[in-house]
Amino acid sequence: ESGAGKTESAKLFLHYVSSVSGSSGVSQQMKQIILESNPLLESFGNAKTVRNNNSSRFGKYLELKFNNRGEPVGGVTSNFLLEKTRVTFQGKEERNFHIFYQLLAHCQSGGMPELVEQCQLGSAQDYVYTRKCIYVDGVDDRSDFQEVLSAMNTISIP
Repeated sequence: ESGAGKTESAKLFLHYVSSVSGSSGVSQQMKQIILESNPLLESFGNAKTVRNNNSSRFGKYLELKFNNRGEPVGGVTSNFLLEKTRVTFQGKEERNFHIFYQLLAHCQSGGMPELVEQCQLGSAQDYVYTRKCIYVDGVDDRSDFQEVLSAMNTISIP
């Protein structure tokens, strides 16, 4: 059921695992990677639908690996796209994947000027795929993009 809380429940579970597991150096780094990778996955895989502002448009299977002291030492995330049509079509009051709005909002506020020039990026209003529903109450695309950049840095994506 859309809006049932699956995405939020998964976030709470990851925070719980992070708070009750060990605290060695490797464990702390793994916890940070696990927690910070979620905004990145959501950005590229979630979208606003009529029923849910942060609806997962992909399936995610997360397998965490623990050492004998109960500390997270690694993990694997497997993704599968549930809704390929989201890339080319959105219904009224729906948005494409979050990353498009986040990147464009960041660039419109002066971020990444070389990318703006190289790709001739405009605003969300300039593109057919993003103009149906640009703003969402309670969503700050610029701030969310900062979380994406932080997550990319944490997991070593240049």
